[in-house]
Amino acid sequence: MQRYFHLTLLFFAIYAIATGGLFSSNPCLTLTWAEEEQINNEDEGNKQDDALTHATENAVTLTDKAKANIGLKTAEADLHTIEKVVQVTGNIIAHPGKQAIVTPRIGGIVKRIHFNLGDSVKEGDVLLELESVDLQLAEIDLIEAVQQQKSLNTKLTKQKSAFAKQIRLELQTRQIDYLESLAEMQEQKAAYLKHKALATAKTISALEQMRVDLVKADVERKLLANTLERIETLTEKRISAQKELIAKKAEYTKATNAFAGVKRQFQILGVSEQTLEKILSDDGTTPILVLLNADGKSQSTQTTNGVDVLKYVTLIEEASGLVDAETAYKSAVVKVKANKQRALAADLTETHLETLAKTAAIVPFKDLSTDKLIEDYAPFMTSSEALEALLQTEEAQRNAAIVLTKVRQKLAVFGMISDEIDKLVETGKSHARFHVTAPTAGQIIKQDVTLGATVEKSSSLYAILNTDVVRVEGEAYEDTLALLQEKWQVGSEVRIRVPAYPGTVFTGEISQISAVVNPEKRTVHFWTTVDNSTHQLKPGMFAEQTLVLEKLDDVLSVPLNAVLEDGATKFVFVESDNTYLKHEVVVGAKDDQYIEIKDGLHAGELVVVQGTHQLMRASAGSTVVTDPHAGHNH
Repeated sequence: MQRYFHLTLLFFAIYAIATGGLFSSNPCLTLTWAEEEQINNEDEGNKQDDALTHATENAVTLTDKAKANIGLKTAEADLHTIEKVVQVTGNIIAHPGKQAIVTPRIGGIVKRIHFNLGDSVKEGDVLLELESVDLQLAEIDLIEAVQQQKSLNTKLTKQKSAFAKQIRLELQTRQIDYLESLAEMQEQKAAYLKHKALATAKTISALEQMRVDLVKADVERKLLANTLERIETLTEKRISAQKELIAKKAEYTKATNAFAGVKRQFQILGVSEQTLEKILSDDGTTPILVLLNADGKSQSTQTTNGVDVLKYVTLIEEASGLVDAETAYKSAVVKVKANKQRALAADLTETHLETLAKTAAIVPFKDLSTDKLIEDYAPFMTSSEALEALLQTEEAQRNAAIVLTKVRQKLAVFGMISDEIDKLVETGKSHARFHVTAPTAGQIIKQDVTLGATVEKSSSLYAILNTDVVRVEGEAYEDTLALLQEKWQVGSEVRIRVPAYPGTVFTGEISQISAVVNPEKRTVHFWTTVDNSTHQLKPGMFAEQTLVLEKLDDVLSVPLNAVLEDGATKFVFVESDNTYLKHEVVVGAKDDQYIEIKDGLHAGELVVVQGTHQLMRASAGSTVVTDPHAGHNH
């Protein structure tokens, strides 16, 4: 007991030195700051002490060392806006949007744990690995779908290549057919013109011969007619014998028949009596075609126009050959037109065919890609079998792509990220390991999983909390709602203080206000969102919230902690060099930061905001407070 008694006395002695020994209110007494042993030491009594403190009833003088020891701070009396505020209490809580429950979304056995309770994680970090049969089956489906699509892609590429070759061959064939038909038409045209020229010449020759025969028969007929007339006269006069007359009549009849025969040949050809008269009356220098022309065309037109000649082509043996040549030529023209239409039907243009006819250069279409060639010319191909097979393969490819997409989506639903799925597609190997990742950054505050455990897709494995942003849940009493009125709404600014950081003011905005009053406490809950990137605020902390209702005009004011009370008197310590004088002040409005000074201070004077209580104890020896500013308004 005696030992504990001595320890208690020692404790009180140390406490007295640490608190009360810093100052003295006796004006005749000099103290040191936390160095009483140095003052009592007579060997060091002649040394200058830099930590001396002198106190009177209205002033305290401190050395620099003393000010440092008590952490003395000052602030300037200045004009500030005093705000009308309402202060309510509250608690720091986690932001509901910053909490996450981790579930695997697929059943399996826990094979590896990467993070545990209390660890901090980033979004996307792998928390644990599961071995899952469902995942393995889905991965096998993906690998099969990929192989099926690759197979169809290869098949489609080959079919397109073969079809493109067929299209090129078809286009070249149609160009060749057109060129060949053009060449054949030119040959048939040349043959026809050759036959026509020969037939024209022979027809003209035959017509000329017929004219000769007609004129000759006419001359012979006329000569015999004259001779017969003369003999008939002589016979009547009995100069000539009757026998000679009969012979001449026979010759005349024969000549008349010959003339009629030649004339009949012209008439069969459609030559009129008038034209025959022209032929007989002509001196033989006019071309037969001119004489036969009933339309009165000029000689130059008649001799160059073969139509008039070919009217009489039946006179010659080559008539049938000319008809055959003309028929062959017309057939060749029809064939050219047909091949041209087939080329146009294959989407070859008129310009292309004109160039082809001039140059005879067949375009191979090798400059077009396979896809472009099929896109442009496939609809015009006569063979649809290859096109039908191609379309069927494309349809199968689209179906395979749909299956592949579904399997990828299924794996994504399981929680596999795109990079993991791509790697699986690339390697084609199923590993059946599923990575459970962190949905958000934060700290693991709950862990319900152990190595080797079997979990279901709905099992809760972790709880992660991100405190970059927190909320303060506050309560406003029902009787303060009239003060708040319209000033209290979502988005309003709120100042927040917590006991752990008394000198720090946090700022937030009201994010929600309850629509009902708590029937037990008669309070209205509201929630303030606060940035907490420094992570100073912890869920569960007590908080004081200040809501600003309105702002007053700028008035002379000082920080709240600068003003002290002694009964009904309020005062501050004003700095003058190293001396701090007590000034009685008259205060007015205040908020959570400043208090208005109506009297007792001038703007610009420095007041103590930290260390005021030490100064107050130092001056506590006097019960009278003198104020050099008393009686003056500021």
